Amino acid sequence: MKPTQTRLRSRLPEATDRPPVTGALDTFWKSISAINYFYWATLAGFDALQRLRPASATEPRDFIEGSIAAHLNLNLPEFDRLLAEQPLRLRYFSLVDAVTFYEEFLLQTLIRELPTRPTLKPEKPLEKYAKNVIDGRYERRAVEIDEALQLDIVSLGSEHELVVGDLTASFLVRNIVVHAGGVVSSREVPTLSPLVPGLLAGVPFPLDEALWRRFLSALWKHAQDIDLLVRVGYRR
Repeated sequence: MKPTQTRLRSRLPEATDRPPVTGALDTFWKSISAINYFYWATLAGFDALQRLRPASATEPRDFIEGSIAAHLNLNLPEFDRLLAEQPLRLRYFSLVDAVTFYEEFLLQTLIRELPTRPTLKPEKPLEKYAKNVIDGRYERRAVEIDEALQLDIVSLGSEHELVVGDLTASFLVRNIVVHAGGVVSSREVPTLSPLVPGLLAGVPFPLDEALWRRFLSALWKHAQDIDLLVRVGYRR
């Protein structure tokens, strides 16, 4: 355990004495779980389409229900190439979903908690102020949330062993997927190349399964940290 984590945990109640998780965190957990199940169920379908087809098949309609196969005007090699491309696309889209649900968790938490914090500026509408915190620069989002809620997750460490670099990268890759179809620009290479050595601009970001899992884990761990600290009334 890092010294900073020890300092943070020394100010927290024992696990048995902590209030239950908020509805916002519970909803986020259900959303992350649904994404996870959807991902693995879809991969199972891809696997079945490749391994369990009849040996005599020459085109998709030979082993796919007719009304579906009618939309796949492909020969078998073309179909297999299409299948091979889908896991990356699936990870892209599910990361976008995960960040969206994470941001909804942040919004609900900020709207609920900001009125009890002196950081809220009275002249700004609450929801607008909360959205401004969320919509700031990705590199500073975790810091801005700490400042708005008077937390110490970035400076003192994480109860759930959050890797802040993974969290920041998840925001950036989500942005690349939404706005550039997953293609990396020279602007993003310095931030993302530590995760993918040799990363080049102008190519799709290679979001493999291990990195995808790290990104979803970072989103979940940060949400857990925030939820825990606000539940126990932590203030830095």
